[in-house]
Amino acid sequence: MKKLIFIFSFSILLLISCSTTEVPFEHRYVINLVLKPDMKFQKAFIDSTYRLDVPVDYYNTGISDAEIFIVDENSDTFRYSESDLLTGLYYTDDSFCVEYDMAYLVNVSVEGEFISREVQVPSSLAILSPDFSDTVFLSNPPVVIWNRCEHSFKNTYLVTSYRSKITEDFFEMLTPDTAMGIFNNRILFEKKDTMYTVLVEAMDSNLYSYLKSGWQYGELNKKGTIGLIGAIVFDTVAVWVRE
Repeated sequence: MKKLIFIFSFSILLLISCSTTEVPFEHRYVINLVLKPDMKFQKAFIDSTYRLDVPVDYYNTGISDAEIFIVDENSDTFRYSESDLLTGLYYTDDSFCVEYDMAYLVNVSVEGEFISREVQVPSSLAILSPDFSDTVFLSNPPVVIWNRCEHSFKNTYLVTSYRSKITEDFFEMLTPDTAMGIFNNRILFEKKDTMYTVLVEAMDSNLYSYLKSGWQYGELNKKGTIGLIGAIVFDTVAVWVRE
């Protein structure tokens, strides 16, 4: 009987000790800044990690008063300004145009934390075949062909196909080649007589590592900042898919 009482008492103490033990929360800043050529405005979003047990207003979680500026190979400096629409959202003005095949130094200062990252933008990418509004017959599917990009990390491309204006149920795959027979997979194109969009992207090393391994390798430095600072170039083509 005494043995049972001892076991019961020990179990209660163990439960109490477990319930009062908290895993230390490590605060981190989160930065999302991807340079894209041919975009009128470049944008960035700066936020923070939050405890799971603390209520969060997801519409106002961003961080204000950050300083973001970019320096190009010609030593020209371009700055981001905070948007009035959403806390933590920053935009450049139309004087900054990201150039293909150019290196940039991205600098972010947020609440005393300073992050600097060099970003090499790949050269331009263009889908060579099929052409826009071509009809693709699944009985005789074509191969999607694009040009090879310089400075694309490991010459790897992300190929995505989805129903135009509907980004659900999409197909994507990384490939080191410049051609892919994505229309050979009939299961991915169950909706016949409709338009699909094919998107091909070339990434810098930062974006490639982030997509392959997630947040673990998306760390920007060793001071507790995570996220993504990188560059991407892309092209799209919309085609009609029929049986």
